Amino acid sequence: MRFKISLIATGAIAFVTIAASAAVKTMPKTTQFCPSWAEAHERSLASINGGRLPLKTDWKGCILVLRGQKAHVVGSDADQTEIIVKGKHWFADEGLF
Repeated sequence: MRFKISLIATGAIAFVTIAASAAVKTMPKTTQFCPSWAEAHERSLASINGGRLPLKTDWKGCILVLRGQKAHVVGSDADQTEIIVKGKHWFADEGLF
């Protein structure tokens, strides 16, 4: 029982630390964010391929973050961007910042 409480507390501390380290930034352009980088990448490939899926996939759904909207940016490099919106992590298959 103590281990379970300790594990939950550690997870909560880690989430708060990650959320606190995220900088609030304004989106430079309207971008689609997905619940995983893999889904964001597959959607990018599908858009290049004329909308056809490269493989049979079960997509969980993405959100559209509009230009000018503020979001907590966890990380961004040339290949991906990770943000937090409404307490959930979202990924894009492109670097925005």
